Amino acid sequence: MEIWEEIAADANTGAERLIAEYGDRLLTSASFLTGNAADAEDLVFRTFSRVVERISQYSRRSSFYTWIYSIMLNFRKMDLRRRGANALDFTDEPLEAEDPRPNPSESFLMAASADTVRAAVAELPEPLRAVVVLTYFEDMDVNCVSRVLGIAAGSVKSRLFRARRRLAWTIARTEAAERASKMAGGTSA
Repeated sequence: MEIWEEIAADANTGAERLIAEYGDRLLTSASFLTGNAADAEDLVFRTFSRVVERISQYSRRSSFYTWIYSIMLNFRKMDLRRRGANALDFTDEPLEAEDPRPNPSESFLMAASADTVRAAVAELPEPLRAVVVLTYFEDMDVNCVSRVLGIAAGSVKSRLFRARRRLAWTIARTEAAERASKMAGGTSA
């Protein structure tokens, strides 16, 4: 039996399965989106509650997880609007022509530590953070991210381009500061 069918048949049993199958994965993404554990847990709780409450609205036009994730992102957008964060810049700049050579910022990001990358992702503005989390942490392709966020595929690519550029800059700044700190500590000893 599919999970949405189980939720429709028995909300309690279905909710337990929903949490068991998607809880950790959604909580990880929510942590990246919100930046703290308490808000992430609240976001996931509200998401699961809404999924159970509105299971009859699941149309099976997208994967079940995509539907769940869309609900979570809608709650996140509402939270940001309530906090006055809707003034964020959601405009997209034109894409640059793709270069077949390896992207230096992507190579640089791959070499950074996981903690450094997590901290850099947390500093991204919400629209850029959402595409990064969906693309790299949820392993969604551009078209899927486009459907989840309700934006054009070109906008997803543009935001990914801008996010990678910002991440590379933030990581370079962080690592330079760490090296300077180590050097200062090494010369005084």
